[in-house]
Amino acid sequence: MLHKDAQIVHLFFNRNYYAFFCAYSFFAATFIRGDGIMNREVFFETIARYIQARESVYQDIKDKSNITEHLITSTLATVLFGLLYGMVMGTYAGGIQIFYDAIKIPLLLLVAVYVSLPTFFVLNGILGGELSFRQMAALFAVSITAMATLLISFLPVTLFFMFTTPERTFSSYAFTVLLNVFFFTISGFTAVAYLLQGFNRLHGENKKWIPAMVIGTGVLAFVGTQLAWVLRPYFHLSLDFIAPPSGNFYIALFGLIARLLFGG
Repeated sequence: MLHKDAQIVHLFFNRNYYAFFCAYSFFAATFIRGDGIMNREVFFETIARYIQARESVYQDIKDKSNITEHLITSTLATVLFGLLYGMVMGTYAGGIQIFYDAIKIPLLLLVAVYVSLPTFFVLNGILGGELSFRQMAALFAVSITAMATLLISFLPVTLFFMFTTPERTFSSYAFTVLLNVFFFTISGFTAVAYLLQGFNRLHGENKKWIPAMVIGTGVLAFVGTQLAWVLRPYFHLSLDFIAPPSGNFYIALFGLIARLLFGG
């Protein structure tokens, strides 16, 4: 039996699915406006530059120009885009899960990157790379923003399948999980490609960074998937922010696919 206060919270969030969209709009309007942290027009122009004019961004980082601005803009964009995507993910379960997922996705993106960053930096330095820590942090931050931006582009598809499969059966649950795993995988590969191109441009003829990139990417992948598993659940309602630790991402994913295909 749930505690009375927990029941009240549960009912409140179930009746206010879209209140968090209003909260998101307020948050975005507060921090991205003329008198906020950043002008809205400048913010979105910078994001477009990350996508369409990568060479100029790489050149900024290589010249150690506007590093702080890139760190602030990219981190803010990752938080905002991750928050919005998380809210949409949470609508599958509804209730307080919308709020939880809105916190979890930005946390997942940023923590995975910054936990892996020291490994990249040290390996890159030992193997002959030439980037400073600030340069590498800026490159990582911009790359994860590219991932968050691509996730946002998948929002219409995610919403379409959520609203056209209202039944909450195991099949619809499994499909939703696998669809989002696919979107995160594609977005993650995009971030790695962004990093790879950035390393290549910043190091020029020096190719000693390649082993560091290979090892570091493996570390980033394992950290990201394990953190995603630790932060579960995402698609079923739970008053607990995270589930008790058990198993791992890969076993759970293969088990889900096997159950979907073969039953049991």
